[in-house]
Amino acid sequence: MSESDPSSASRKGWSVTPEENIYQTLTTDEDKARTNVHYEQPPRFFTAFTGGEWNTYSCNLWDHATSVTESQEAKLDLLARHMELEPGMRIMDVGCGWGGPLTYLCQRYNARGVGLTLSSRQARYANERIARHGVDARVVECHWRDYVDPEQFDAIYTDEVIVHFHDLTEFFSRCHALLRAAGRMVNKELHFTHPSYARLTRATYLIQQIYGYTGNYRTLADELGSLHDAGFEAVHVGSIPHRHYALTMKHWLSNMHEHRDELIGLVGREFYLKFRKYLKVAEVWVTSRTCTTDVVVAHKLPT
Repeated sequence: MSESDPSSASRKGWSVTPEENIYQTLTTDEDKARTNVHYEQPPRFFTAFTGGEWNTYSCNLWDHATSVTESQEAKLDLLARHMELEPGMRIMDVGCGWGGPLTYLCQRYNARGVGLTLSSRQARYANERIARHGVDARVVECHWRDYVDPEQFDAIYTDEVIVHFHDLTEFFSRCHALLRAAGRMVNKELHFTHPSYARLTRATYLIQQIYGYTGNYRTLADELGSLHDAGFEAVHVGSIPHRHYALTMKHWLSNMHEHRDELIGLVGREFYLKFRKYLKVAEVWVTSRTCTTDVVVAHKLPT
């Protein structure tokens, strides 16, 4: 993985401070504080623009979907197939957001689940949603470094979350310890198509700002290397065509516009406009030749 080059930004007439660069090592407390710059906003702000029943804050699948909810469920069903999810299995969602995906998977597949988040607002909203649906799941406000559980998991999944983890091999090692023998690790994530793109640009700098400077953008090869180092064997890698992210972003921007007065009332005009600009920039970035959206499936090798 190449390090970001602050001097490249300076040469283009703008500059960044050291704490704004990508690939930073953060303590657990620093990680939580920076992550919550983004996520400790009113849950309604996110549920309004993500829309649908499950409010997935990531790329959905649209080949056969006629609604946002169907596109969300198509994506979650894909993850379920890769987890080989069956009734009674125990799953973990790291970076579970507002609990929609975990609730759907536990309800649809009669699974048991645990979600991890660093946001107290997310945890509260997610557990209220779980209670409404009556599924066997819970969301815990806890960093993955600190989470312990006496019972192992059959599968652990993330959905566009591990881009925020600097120490990815450590994360996968922790997952390895939490999984049963031959347990599955499923990650859907954005990747750079070449290491030379792993640097700050105006686009990635804006995205860094929105996410509290927690971006750790990688190539697919970097992720696979970390999985192997942590004791996993990759069994499937599949790419999701750009059109799916383009349609997802289109719906998000449309929803933001439709609910603009409500959203401005929740977070203020300045944050609303900055967030909308971020989505427009991200729409171009994630559908460019520099990025792919991939699903990586691995299983735990015996120690």
